[in-house]
Amino acid sequence: MSDGNSIWIKVLCSLVVYAVVASCYKFINQNGGRVWKFHMMYLAFAICAVILVPESIACYIYTELTVTLVGAVYPVYRATKAACTPFEGDDKEWLQYWMLGGVMFMATTWVDDVMEEDSADQIWRGTLLFSFFWLYFPLTCGALLIYEKITAPYLGPCFQPLQRKMSENIIIMYQTLANATHLYFLWIFFMILPAGSKRAIAIVVGTVYPCVSSITATATDDIDDDTVS
Repeated sequence: MSDGNSIWIKVLCSLVVYAVVASCYKFINQNGGRVWKFHMMYLAFAICAVILVPESIACYIYTELTVTLVGAVYPVYRATKAACTPFEGDDKEWLQYWMLGGVMFMATTWVDDVMEEDSADQIWRGTLLFSFFWLYFPLTCGALLIYEKITAPYLGPCFQPLQRKMSENIIIMYQTLANATHLYFLWIFFMILPAGSKRAIAIVVGTVYPCVSSITATATDDIDDDTVS
């Protein structure tokens, strides 16, 4: 089969999977993920679908495009609709989804560098695909379940003091930068820092603090911070 035909088959399979996911979310009533037999059935189906599907078929289904459509494109659509509704519960659910999804997407970059065999790469993408869908599949509601069982009762209260402290420090840093006369020299100073130090600053400001803020936001009753986070 030519490369051109192969690409089109992959795109078609990805769109079919996307349509199935969207249909499930639209036509199946959400149960809050509290019926554990659905989790067991989903897990069994996912394992069979990832392991038992022949590699000649899996290569067309478990692709980067499929993972992106199921893990990012459709959730963006649903999360946007949730943010536009007055109901608070769906905001919490989708904020929890993006916290977990962000970690999974970051893990994907590392795993792709490690994976050398195509079959192992397809198994990883299949696992990732079903993990993303488990988080918002109406019969499992994994993100909502994690929020109710872990984030709200345990992580939120633990991270709130840390989030306040980090907010205070970041505000001080921003004020210092705003009052600085020669921002150009500050930029030069940042550029001459060791690579490890620059990476640490970028991770703290760009990843750690937003993650802590998101966890804290999901544990509060305020809706506004869910939309912003």
